[in-house]
Amino acid sequence: MEKKFDVLIIGGGPGGLSIGSLLAREGVSSAILEREPTLGGRYRAVNFHGCRSDNGIRLAPTGMFASPEDTCLSRFLSYLGFPPEYKIIEWTMGIVSKDKPNRIDYAKMDRSRGVGIFFDFFAFGSGMALEDTAKQELTTAFKLMEDMSEEELRKSVNVSFASWIERNVKDPMAQTILNFAAPLMGAAAAEVNYGQMANIFGAFPKLGVGGPLFGYPKEGNFEDFVITPLTRYYTDHGGSVFTNRRARSILIENGEAKGVVVQNTETGFLEEYTAPVVVCAIPIFEAVSRNVLRAEFLTKDWAQAIERCAKLAFEDLTGFYLLHKDVIPREGPGWVHVFDADYGIPTYVGDWCVGSLFNAVEPAGKQLIFSYIPGGLEATHFGLASPMDKVREANRRWEEAVEKAFPGFAESIEFRGMTLQLNWGRYAWAVVPTEIDMQSPNIRGLYFGGDTVWSVSSMVSDKVYEIAFPLCERILKYIRS
Repeated sequence: MEKKFDVLIIGGGPGGLSIGSLLAREGVSSAILEREPTLGGRYRAVNFHGCRSDNGIRLAPTGMFASPEDTCLSRFLSYLGFPPEYKIIEWTMGIVSKDKPNRIDYAKMDRSRGVGIFFDFFAFGSGMALEDTAKQELTTAFKLMEDMSEEELRKSVNVSFASWIERNVKDPMAQTILNFAAPLMGAAAAEVNYGQMANIFGAFPKLGVGGPLFGYPKEGNFEDFVITPLTRYYTDHGGSVFTNRRARSILIENGEAKGVVVQNTETGFLEEYTAPVVVCAIPIFEAVSRNVLRAEFLTKDWAQAIERCAKLAFEDLTGFYLLHKDVIPREGPGWVHVFDADYGIPTYVGDWCVGSLFNAVEPAGKQLIFSYIPGGLEATHFGLASPMDKVREANRRWEEAVEKAFPGFAESIEFRGMTLQLNWGRYAWAVVPTEIDMQSPNIRGLYFGGDTVWSVSSMVSDKVYEIAFPLCERILKYIRS
């Protein structure tokens, strides 16, 4: 078995496959080392009770783009020769209450409203219209964010969003609305950096649109859409794949990367792979906590940045509900951001999604419904060792909300399953002393892919395809020098 390559890539998720595909295209000898039996990471599909679906709801988010075709994912796949086809899924808010059984009040966000979408969001969730002073301050705040250059954004990653709001927004209601974006941020405003928040919010007036608009594969799921074609492309162009290889340590000698030691989880034996370039495409805080990358090889500012990102690492909850009959209409809103009015004020409890809209395979005569409950909120901060009492409580609140809108939902449940998985990259939005970059500041030949690096970037896992191009350029320059 060949164990000597130009580049070794730890992790066979979308981050590892994207950089691997670009390197293979350039004729670079590389190998992906994946700890699981198959590639895919968080893009893997799941099979259960005659169903097949994403293991968590995956979307091509276009909150920062005018259309799905403009996303980094689309540009990346088109570059490799297989431009994707999407269908549009619009995100809708809904409020439920026990006083209105068999009813949900929807609020569809008008993307043409730009900054005004936040006025609409607040008015719908609170039942109160904004005063002109708050609207004026918010409009000014968004203009400030819109006008920032990329260099200015990157210099602001050590500033918390909360401190920026306090200094620049005086109207109390306007402050409340910006802090109200916690579900988007996945953490309190004091824990996320201003650079990325300005990058996100500034895109709305800059593009002349606002509000979430999502693209989903026209056919199949995200494993079919991304992982299968990238794996085929990578191996067809000479890339090697080694599954059931759990990385134990990156070999570093005299300030240079030399290879990777893995444990073969099938045989139990240690194996050593050598290469002058190592790409760590698993979360960097995971690599450090597992001693894959030993802390002694980190600079002080990187060690602090990684520690702060790790504090924002938590699991999101996805539920899979197989119903013995159709309960939720297949036509109409397929992705609903649900607020329950029975908590005193409308309280966000998670999202529900219609499986058929997401191309899920269902047994005849049955219906698959997904839940999505982000874990970074006060009531759902599951962490990375999710306590089941908190998970069950979050699940209960979601199920109760859906039952209010669709009486009979609970009794129609034939199978209920749950997955918990690392959230989709919001940990990189932490307030950090310095951005974690694609390249180690002190170890030659050590690089980083995936969604851990870069605080200021495209949203969620779309970032890995944005990073792949400049990462490939740096690696090629290093190898060829």
